[in-house]
Amino acid sequence: MGWSAVPGWAAVRGYRRAWLRPDLLAALSLWAVLVPQAFAYAQLAGLPAAAGLYTALGAMIGYALFGGSRLLNVGPESSVAIVVAGVLATVPAPAHSAVAAQLALLIAVFLVIGYVARAGVLMRLLSTPVLTGYLAGSGVVIIASQLGKVTGIRADGTPLAKAGTVLSHLPHLNPWALGCAIGTAAAVLLLGHYAARLPGPLIALAVATAVVALTGLGGRLDVLGAAEGGLPMPGLPRSGPTAGTLADTLADTLADTLADTLADTLADTVHLIGPALSIALLVYASSVLTARSLAAKQGKDADAQQEFLGLAAANAGAALLGGFPANGSDSRSALLAASGARTRMVGLGAAAAVVVTLLVLMPLIRTLPQAALGTVIILTAARLVDLPALRGLWRIHRTDFVLAAVTAIGVLTFGVLQGIGVGVLVSLLEVLRRAVMPYTAVLGRTGETHAYRDIAHYRDAETLPGLVVYRFDAPLFFANADVLRSELDRLTTGGDPPVRQIILDAEAVYDMDTTGAEVLHRVVDDCERAGVAVALARTRTPVRALLRDTGLERRVRLYHRVADAVAAYRADHPGLEPRVRPARPHRRSLLDRLRALLNRPPSGIS
Repeated sequence: MGWSAVPGWAAVRGYRRAWLRPDLLAALSLWAVLVPQAFAYAQLAGLPAAAGLYTALGAMIGYALFGGSRLLNVGPESSVAIVVAGVLATVPAPAHSAVAAQLALLIAVFLVIGYVARAGVLMRLLSTPVLTGYLAGSGVVIIASQLGKVTGIRADGTPLAKAGTVLSHLPHLNPWALGCAIGTAAAVLLLGHYAARLPGPLIALAVATAVVALTGLGGRLDVLGAAEGGLPMPGLPRSGPTAGTLADTLADTLADTLADTLADTLADTVHLIGPALSIALLVYASSVLTARSLAAKQGKDADAQQEFLGLAAANAGAALLGGFPANGSDSRSALLAASGARTRMVGLGAAAAVVVTLLVLMPLIRTLPQAALGTVIILTAARLVDLPALRGLWRIHRTDFVLAAVTAIGVLTFGVLQGIGVGVLVSLLEVLRRAVMPYTAVLGRTGETHAYRDIAHYRDAETLPGLVVYRFDAPLFFANADVLRSELDRLTTGGDPPVRQIILDAEAVYDMDTTGAEVLHRVVDDCERAGVAVALARTRTPVRALLRDTGLERRVRLYHRVADAVAAYRADHPGLEPRVRPARPHRRSLLDRLRALLNRPPSGIS
């Protein structure tokens, strides 16, 4: 692996002085948003507040050197934090920090393996609708997890159980916690509306912390408490007591050999392989989608292969500094794009600001109210439930909406990690459904363009008496070949006037197996007995070769265009007048209607 795999090195060598000011301003803006999110997501994961800053520090340095996108910010993130919380719930509390770091290290290993194996093909299993549903379900899970903080009511179990517990115990609600939550939410929303350039969450948390400290409300509502500061010493994560400061960790590291530490780490992380693999898939998929979205807005492409290395370096950096798994952040990445960041050096600038925070500012946050922190998490999680995107999926393509809804329900019902599996499963089922239930249509000529469209969607499409132009939008193979035969049999039976010829628009039939060829032979046999000619138009080269090898080419007429086949039919049957509607519309079975609903083409596509 040469220097081409380290984009950060090229960015440092080619850096220009004119980029320094916009990069510094973008770094400060990023820091102002990152600090409260780091605290919030560390708490969400069940870790000390400093762990969020350790994660941010290691991840931003690692990604700045190896990442493929200059605008993607990698660090603590809500959906990964809630998954980490689920993993940590199964281990004793004293080991939480070590286990979280071990998770991050394992994720880095899996991402490197993905880079070597060129496993970017995994992105095909997590489509945009599946991730939309996953994020929506995760948003609801995160919101439910914070209800206890903002109400002062302890709630455990599933998201629905937590909401039920809070509603059934409203008389025991802590008014101070609720008042703090409402005030924090109002401050964040008002600042976001009237002063969008200011770091609303940071200002709101700072004010809430100051108010609690000055008024002595720490006894009436839960506060963050003493927060560990200082710089962490890089080292492999280990179970057991760990030190957070540079001096303590250095002394502890010198007392043990590297070989013993490595052996302990390997033994402790074996049981984390499953969760780490699932989180690695989530981290890669969501981060690459964010990077692609940012790159597309600039007319560029994201390097999905390089993201393996960038995300691996980010998680390795977080692990070595005692943090937890890092992921690309949609909100912070969008902030970088809007703030005029010029290079990836913004990440290094924000990392320097995090170092100052760890060294100087940590003692000031001990009176930070948990209700305010929970409110920031809820407001951030609410953005994960993208209602406009869900409405768009319902309007444009119902199948994609079903994928999103099933994934969201899977997250809410089975948990976040299992929800990822549900998303992959429904994606595979959708691939199978599209193969077994392909989109089919009877075509007619529209307007003066001589284009042939689905008569079910184009009411002015013209057809010719005795002619059926039929489109089959899938490869013809053993799982769907009978669909072709049964539909053509239905279309040629009992027509008035009788059907004389079928033209099969085969442009979408890009492949055909021996079963498909055999069924096509049987279709021709059926048509010959009924006195119906068969023609194929727009046949792909591989399919044409199979037609030749199986003898079908001698039994059917082949045309380059549908219009040519129709013109030949009109020449053989002069005097035919086109009509707008078929003489007798065929009744559609319930299965046909379901297929048409699920396969409805997006708006503007015939």
